[in-house]
Amino acid sequence: MTTTIFNTRRYSYPQNFLEMKPKLAQLEQAIKKLEANLIDTAEAANIKLLGQRLDGGAGLKVDYASELNLDQLMAATTIEGKVLVIAGAGSGKTKTLTYRTSYLLENGVSPKDILLLTFTRKAANEIKSRAKTLLTSRLSDEDLAKDKLPTDKWLNDIASGTFHSFCNMLLRQYSGLLGINPRFTILDTGDSEDAIDLIHKEKKYPTQTKNQAFPRKKTLQNIFSTSRNRRIHIRDLIENSYPDIAVHIPIIEQLAVDFHEYKRANHLYDFDDIISQVVRHLKTNDKFRQLLQRQYRYVMVDEYQDTNIPQKELIDLICEPESVSLMVVGDDNQSIYAFRGANYENILLFGESYPDAKLIKLEQNYRSTPAVLDYINALSAQITLGYQKQLYSDALVTGLKPVFSRLRDETREAKYIADKIIKLKSEFDYDDFAVLCRTSFQSNYVQLEFMERHIPFIVVGGIKFIERRHIKDVLAFVKILYNPNDTIAWHRILTLFKGVGSVTATRLTQAINADNNSFEPLTTAKFAKKSEQLEALYHTLTNATQAESIENILEHILAFYIPVLKTIEENWRERSEDFRVLKNLATQYSSLDDFLENLALDPPNDSVATTSEPEANDTDKVTISTIHSAKGLEWPVVFVNALVDGMTPHHRSLDDFEELEEERKLFYVACSRAKSQLYLTAPDYFSSYSGYFDKPSRFIAELSANEVTVETVKRPSMESDDPVWW
Repeated sequence: MTTTIFNTRRYSYPQNFLEMKPKLAQLEQAIKKLEANLIDTAEAANIKLLGQRLDGGAGLKVDYASELNLDQLMAATTIEGKVLVIAGAGSGKTKTLTYRTSYLLENGVSPKDILLLTFTRKAANEIKSRAKTLLTSRLSDEDLAKDKLPTDKWLNDIASGTFHSFCNMLLRQYSGLLGINPRFTILDTGDSEDAIDLIHKEKKYPTQTKNQAFPRKKTLQNIFSTSRNRRIHIRDLIENSYPDIAVHIPIIEQLAVDFHEYKRANHLYDFDDIISQVVRHLKTNDKFRQLLQRQYRYVMVDEYQDTNIPQKELIDLICEPESVSLMVVGDDNQSIYAFRGANYENILLFGESYPDAKLIKLEQNYRSTPAVLDYINALSAQITLGYQKQLYSDALVTGLKPVFSRLRDETREAKYIADKIIKLKSEFDYDDFAVLCRTSFQSNYVQLEFMERHIPFIVVGGIKFIERRHIKDVLAFVKILYNPNDTIAWHRILTLFKGVGSVTATRLTQAINADNNSFEPLTTAKFAKKSEQLEALYHTLTNATQAESIENILEHILAFYIPVLKTIEENWRERSEDFRVLKNLATQYSSLDDFLENLALDPPNDSVATTSEPEANDTDKVTISTIHSAKGLEWPVVFVNALVDGMTPHHRSLDDFEELEEERKLFYVACSRAKSQLYLTAPDYFSSYSGYFDKPSRFIAELSANEVTVETVKRPSMESDDPVWW
């Protein structure tokens, strides 16, 4: 008989639980149907049966049977039909995809027939690079003499990258067939927000209705994007998720139409357009669809649980013929991106999309100790719906159970974490530690404590490099050189100058477009009198068009822009350091379109705010990160803080079943980052304008007390070391 830390009945069910039951029943039925098609390697398990198609007689250079476990081997060598691979945390997903790529190539599949879709370009490149290393390391001197070495060009023939980069390539490559202008500009999220704001002002829509302020551009962009990715009408989305602005629904609906028309008129595509436009053409253009279906015969999709509806449609349309091989890899326990439009149902309903699909499970974990895995498996069992899975490890040492501690307040919680790190420092480097938070503000006390104790750390997150104001300004100049129709870029630049407001910027942009996108209107008396910088801008842009390289283009732009930056930002010197990074990036590209596309679709990593001691090694720092940013990473020692119900799970999720389930999965992701030690902490209470929260997280409380070590903390007001729960 197990005992719980305390009575879970104190936690109420979400209000919509009962109405969710029919949907849950449908999902459960789909899961059971696909579970029936599980390829059970334990039954087929005689490795000789698998080895029959993998022996030296097949002429294969890689010994797949000995280098992969049975489940990985089955996933890597099942190259026909439709297959879902459920890859548990730390189960060698990347390794499996690498070996499958290698196996396809060794079996004579042309690189041009392979499509590999991932959520970062880095992931795709890593898989291809590892496959190249895997194959070349097995070639004999005789093979090398025959020039059988896989070249970079050979690997580049594999179509790979993110959904956005793949669709961007298709739109440009087949622009003639699709009847579109190939010289379109990609709007990032910030650009889209600016465009929406500009249209709102130009159309002179009211700024408030019935004493209710009109929503901000960021909210509007999020509504438009969510509506498209989740296929929800704007009206329904607002009524359910943004009831406070429901009075503005008619205007918002019209603004969405205006936004779409504005983009088409000016050859602008936002992130959602890039995929949805390809999907639209696949549905309506038979020649285009058949061309792609013949081209990509072997399709692999990584992190399938993170796909949204348009991404799933893209995959389904390309892989519709039975002859197209499709393998999707993911973990339904790690679907944590609903706020980005990801649809967790895609992975659960895979068997409905492909009735003959097979299921393979990777359950052997190579990351965590058995004691940590026991806790992760207990968390998995609490997830209401999903594929059955039980992670296991062959490690001989069981390791330490996760430790749970409640501290008096957030200050004491931060001190506890710092104390543990200092105590464990003799066994680990600083970069072996990570503190993972549900939201970024929950790390504030930890950062302050680390600074006081001289613990070097790095905070992952903050404003992305590509979203920094001065970087966006400079890129606006480059965008104009590539696409003079880019009115958003023009507005961004022109309104930098004193004397040029939104109205003048609009008129000047219209004049430029009317003059066949010439820069000449910048020098006309009508506009030049508004600002003396307009003529200097004309000469800068003219000279930049004649530059021999992107780096030289940036030099012209920066010579003009930095004096402007000095007048608008006090810390212009600090910001100027980023231009060095931008120029270094520019040296990697020979064309403006490649430069802009790669920055928009696969930008540099999130910026980091660091604090470290001068004597500390630059790389030896504790990582402080949100859980979302930590997905896919691992550390020997992990701390998960702020485990108070209302903070984790977030109070806004408590009345919605699906949102609460995602919060549970978010906690699962956090705990599964730990390799050897996992520490869970919670203050006695948390108080804010949202309420007063003092119960331990239900994710902690609902598990057996046998799953964790409850660490008692001596408190000055207590005579004993008994833990305090509430």
